[in-house]
Amino acid sequence: MVSKYQDSLYGIAYRMVGDREEARDIAQETLIKAYKAIDTFDLKRPFRSWLYGIGTNTAIDHLRRGAKVNDISIDAAFSPTVREDGAVATGVGAEPPDLRADNPEDVTVAREIQEIVQGAICRLPENYRAVIVLHHLEGMTFGEVGKAMGVPRNTAKTWAHRARGMLCETLEGVM
Repeated sequence: MVSKYQDSLYGIAYRMVGDREEARDIAQETLIKAYKAIDTFDLKRPFRSWLYGIGTNTAIDHLRRGAKVNDISIDAAFSPTVREDGAVATGVGAEPPDLRADNPEDVTVAREIQEIVQGAICRLPENYRAVIVLHHLEGMTFGEVGKAMGVPRNTAKTWAHRARGMLCETLEGVM
């Protein structure tokens, strides 16, 4: 279980809190919580949704306790996640935009846009941020997101819609 899900849990936590140390702690805490609660797992549900739900809730708990959120972090939202062993983990939403432009100015502009968008994501309310991370960056369906967060599918869809609206409003004057 650890080797299969540790990198994904770390990626979710990092995108939620924007701090590598905090993300490592959250991923480890999630695995410990899952191990202790394995007897409560419903075999009819997808394991990934159950585990990611524990991870998302653990990250939200850390945020509520006043954990530091790095507002600007390029790699948190767009770049492949660098694992603790130095290897690069990729996944849905992990690919950066095309920064191979011939013009260095275009590359700089693309990086600045990444920073602005990540900052806007980090300022979303916790539940909205979680939906954006799980659905748009981790590729989970709204049904899976709902199960992971303990809310109906339509609530997850509504939160995603509101989050996108807040992001558009925040980014409208900047971009």
